Amino acid sequence: ATNAATLTSDNIDTMGFDYCRVTVISTTSDAATNVPTTLVVQESDTTAASDFAAIVAFNGGTATSATVGYVIPNMPTATTTAPYAVFDIDTRGARKRYLRVRVTPVTTQTFCVLAQLGMPEQSRSGTAATSENCAVKVTG
Repeated sequence: ATNAATLTSDNIDTMGFDYCRVTVISTTSDAATNVPTTLVVQESDTTAASDFAAIVAFNGGTATSATVGYVIPNMPTATTTAPYAVFDIDTRGARKRYLRVRVTPVTTQTFCVLAQLGMPEQSRSGTAATSENCAVKVTG
């Protein structure tokens, strides 16, 4: 994304899963204070872009408030393998089906958004692995 241009991730379909971890990875910035003006996870019941709205807990800003859930951190200025941001989202209950991430940098940067869905409502194959820390255990 270029300076002041908003990057919007693809839609993340969470149907059938109780948990989603969204990891945001970025290239370095020329100054740590070049904090994105927008870093938010949004949700919607449809895939129409106009239907997405911010999830307050995952809506970043310069200070927390009734509509801002966390303070956006400084950008890395040195190469790192650590992700820039990680959002752990409980997708059960009132959470809507689709998620997406929006980020607006103040300098030209590359961003990668990775979504990992977990805790499927139904096991896809194998047997349930209730005694182990995994959703399914397949043995052969």
